[in-house]
Amino acid sequence: MPSSSVKRQRKRKRVDTDGDPEFQVAPMVDVLLVLMLFFMAITSTEVLKKNKNLQLADAKNAKPDDTKNHKNEIVVNVGWDGINSVAQFSMNGVNFASSNDPLLESALSAQHQQNPAAYVVIRADKNVEYSNISDLMSACANAGIGTVTFAVLIGGSNDKANAAPAGTASN
Repeated sequence: MPSSSVKRQRKRKRVDTDGDPEFQVAPMVDVLLVLMLFFMAITSTEVLKKNKNLQLADAKNAKPDDTKNHKNEIVVNVGWDGINSVAQFSMNGVNFASSNDPLLESALSAQHQQNPAAYVVIRADKNVEYSNISDLMSACANAGIGTVTFAVLIGGSNDKANAAPAGTASN
């Protein structure tokens, strides 16, 4: 008959194999929260760049330019206030009084200094007068930016999913 100390050792060596292993929920929640914060930070910067209310111009012969890096884009939205017949300029969620606004030119210049490979994408409403776009292009040139691209609806469709930078003007 085994002694009592041997019985204790047998009890200690016994492993519980009846139950399923425990699932740790807390680390899973931590990982999911970090991923959620990461995606929220990325999407918020992209949302600020684009104004969904603009009706982009149609370009029947435009071709998408997939060669450029979208991280180098400086997007300037130009809306049209039909009641007051005035263009409205915005960049990264900041509104500017006009294309001649010194704050717009300094913001363009600051973006260009941060990223010398940056180029401007003008997303103008189809009702905006050309003089406003011309003034904006002059502001880009004064800021040292030599490449300007225009966002248009490809193929002349009204589907906003087809919107892409298509035309390019360089100094």
